[in-house]
Amino acid sequence: MLLSSLSILMGAVLVPSDYLWVYSTHIILVCLYLIWSKRLIVLFLTLISFVSVLSSEFSTPPYLPLTTDSELLVDFDNKELISNHSQLGSRDARSDKQSVRLVYFEKNGVRRTQDDFSLTFSQSKFHSVESSQKVYQGVITRVVLPNQEGSWWQQNLYIKRQAAELTVHFSDEDLQRLEQKPFSVRGRLLAKLDRAFENFDYWRFSKALLLGQDDLWSERDTWMVRTLGLAHLFVVSGLHTGFMFAIGRMISRSVWRFFPNRLLLYGVTRWHCDAVIVIPLLFAYAYITNWGEPVVRASIMLSVYLCARMLALKLSPYSIITFALWLVLLFEPRAVLNPGLWLSFSMVYLLIGFCQTSTKLSRLFMVQVMLSTASMVLILGWQVAISSASILVNILLIPLAAFLWFPWALLSCMEVLIIGSTYSYEQLEILLYYIISFIEMIAFEWPLLIFEQHASDVPRLLMLLLVIVWVYQSPLKRGIVSAIGIWVILFSSMLSNASEAGLSLVNKNNKLILTEKSDILLTNTWVGSDISRLRLDSYLNAEQQGGYFLTPSNTSEITPQILLAHGVKWLILKQDGAEKIIAMLDGMNVKWLVIPAGGSLDFHFQKNRISLQHSSCIYSFFLLKSDTCKRVEKLESVLNYNQT
Repeated sequence: MLLSSLSILMGAVLVPSDYLWVYSTHIILVCLYLIWSKRLIVLFLTLISFVSVLSSEFSTPPYLPLTTDSELLVDFDNKELISNHSQLGSRDARSDKQSVRLVYFEKNGVRRTQDDFSLTFSQSKFHSVESSQKVYQGVITRVVLPNQEGSWWQQNLYIKRQAAELTVHFSDEDLQRLEQKPFSVRGRLLAKLDRAFENFDYWRFSKALLLGQDDLWSERDTWMVRTLGLAHLFVVSGLHTGFMFAIGRMISRSVWRFFPNRLLLYGVTRWHCDAVIVIPLLFAYAYITNWGEPVVRASIMLSVYLCARMLALKLSPYSIITFALWLVLLFEPRAVLNPGLWLSFSMVYLLIGFCQTSTKLSRLFMVQVMLSTASMVLILGWQVAISSASILVNILLIPLAAFLWFPWALLSCMEVLIIGSTYSYEQLEILLYYIISFIEMIAFEWPLLIFEQHASDVPRLLMLLLVIVWVYQSPLKRGIVSAIGIWVILFSSMLSNASEAGLSLVNKNNKLILTEKSDILLTNTWVGSDISRLRLDSYLNAEQQGGYFLTPSNTSEITPQILLAHGVKWLILKQDGAEKIIAMLDGMNVKWLVIPAGGSLDFHFQKNRISLQHSSCIYSFFLLKSDTCKRVEKLESVLNYNQT
């Protein structure tokens, strides 16, 4: 029923401009067929889709005469950017129909992003508010324009309908003012929670679970979570919206018990009570989590479901979810380019298919096993290794988070916001100590499944095929054959030593030690001030280019004269004392890489190629890589360039 409308919404974005005549012909034929078949409701929905497309997709992109080094005033209260560049000669111009993304970096290097700023070109307004305490003066250091076929960040701007992304550099004084001022109700709430829980060791995990914010995480935390395949649990998604939906239903049932019986005579049902209580709760949670796309999509799906039940519409769950998909694309057709959209709806369709006939615990358990196993296979596209206990940890932690951790932490936040005490969270912190200790023990002591140990892509393709067979297998319990096949291939990597590191550089007891298998080749404590004996070139077969060194045990021995005399191009640092010499290295254009305490850097020699694996970077593709991971990639590319 909705396929014709969906095709119009998706085609407006997916069809290349050279083939718009085909797209317009498709619309005409669909409308003529609907008129001939007298399917007026579908025709109405199709026309609404066409109007939505015309109003949102076929407009001329705005012209932005902005360049780097341009001055800009930022009004965070009104979300307005003021430029002294005159767009229309002597006239002032306000860009009301466009939104701009603002990016800036705090003193500690944290990247902050805010969307939907309006842009005003006005020399008179720029000078009139320049001295105001409500605005912040900055300089544009980078301008990125949206492009549907460009890089991923340009595509993201296109999907988000941002006319540009402006990276602005603020003075230290303005940055200090920014850090002290939350700009919304959401910001004030989060700031109050951070102040209340800042002394609790595991608030960083609870904050990520509740709000999807991992800004308090270290690289070690990120490594641990991704190794165990738990990233979906600490990034706010439809799963968390499901938690809120269940909590809202429980509240609704409690309220329903106190309703007078005479309300039943007016046709009020429990579904009406659910809709009145749950739907506002879902969108309030979406607001607190900054309108994350998965949360909004899940909220729309669940709201449509509740409304259908409230109106006693006899619709299948598939029809309800398809209608929710049409609603999402109606308001934002460009969401069709977002992989998360299709992942969210695909998982919902699968869950409906597996759970609508039975909700027995055994079936729900099998669904969780299937999803955990399938996620391990899908993760092959961007992660190098995963813990061998990933399935077990997911099976244990997801119910624990759903029934205990999430609601308990939510109640603790309500306690802080209402009466200002943290008593309940103090009790939760005791439980989290044992949970996180268990997770850390598994992450760092259980063996990893190194996917690169497979000699070819055949095992990966075979696992994907088994997942597809499992998905289409019914009933679900028959899929145990596919599950066993996937597990055999996954765990077979533990029996292979094909990718054993040729060399390993570890930071043990604040010493950098280079080993080959179990033999120690070099350590930075063997020599005094003779840095030439810390050269790594011969071990890496890079004698022609040279310049790879370990830092001495005493970092004060690193001086500009020493670096120039020995031609140092790359320096491997231990974390202790590294901050004292990093500024000097950056000034001399010497590249550096830090190995933290307990960390390691493995060198894998494969024919004419050297592959590096840092203990903090087990994922091979991640859009927001840490600084350490970027430096590892840079060193790997330089080493392989030298090999050629």
